[in-house]
Amino acid sequence: MTPSSNCYELLGVSTSANNAELRKAFRQLSKQLHPDTTSLPNEEATRQFQNVCEAYDLLSDPVLRANYDLLLEKENDLVNQKNKPYLDNLQSLQFSKSIGVRRPLSGGELFSLLLLITSLSLSLALGVFIAFLRGGNLNFIPSWLI
Repeated sequence: MTPSSNCYELLGVSTSANNAELRKAFRQLSKQLHPDTTSLPNEEATRQFQNVCEAYDLLSDPVLRANYDLLLEKENDLVNQKNKPYLDNLQSLQFSKSIGVRRPLSGGELFSLLLLITSLSLSLALGVFIAFLRGGNLNFIPSWLI
């Protein structure tokens, strides 16, 4: 079956068709397209009949059908997004980024933060230690301390 063909369209049923409707549509199409009963060229009839059989096998299995329906839904969402104007897509991306949930920090990010905090702490401690050794006094009082 070609990737662009829809199994529901191939069998001529709706997406809400039950097993009885699927079987009925499959039986009608198999009578029309079977290589022994059709007027189509043998290769064409075989190809179409195999496509119908694959579509019926896929839709008659509940698990495969549920996965196929999810795949169709995702494809439809992608097509709908492509049909929207560029600015609408851009605005929806900006809003979704600002509202999104924060992800946890990765190990590398946590390690970088640890290194940053450690280096700042050591720099501050070293500065205080050197000032203490020199015995320097504060020569002026900053305005924010008054």
